[in-house]
Amino acid sequence: MSKALVNLNEALNRLIVNTPIRVPKGSKINNDTVALEAGLKRGAVKRSRPELAELLDNIREAEAKRLGKEYSKKNSKIVMQNEALKLKQQLKELQEKYDVQLSQINSLIFENHRLKRENQFLNEENDNKIIGFKINKN
Repeated sequence: MSKALVNLNEALNRLIVNTPIRVPKGSKINNDTVALEAGLKRGAVKRSRPELAELLDNIREAEAKRLGKEYSKKNSKIVMQNEALKLKQQLKELQEKYDVQLSQINSLIFENHRLKRENQFLNEENDNKIIGFKINKN
């Protein structure tokens, strides 16, 4: 864990126990107050930074607890990333199955084409020797 991330987590913990050093007591717990408490500028904690995903979840959870609300990590970024990884794995497996089946179908098409050419060649070569049969359908 990087030093900055450790500082941010310590700042969050100070805000949770309501003993901040740099911001007023009782402040809202959000990305900016955590950054200010850690000695950083507003906007230092951004959603666009993947290494802060867990910290962002913890900030939201802490603010929800402070307000007396329940926080569900169901829609959190970490859960969504895990779901995305699972879906990517499923997609990869399905792509592999598709490629195998496509290869089999191409082999069958090639074999069918080869047999048709061979049959046509035999029919032309032995036109007098092969008797064609008609099938009556009732």
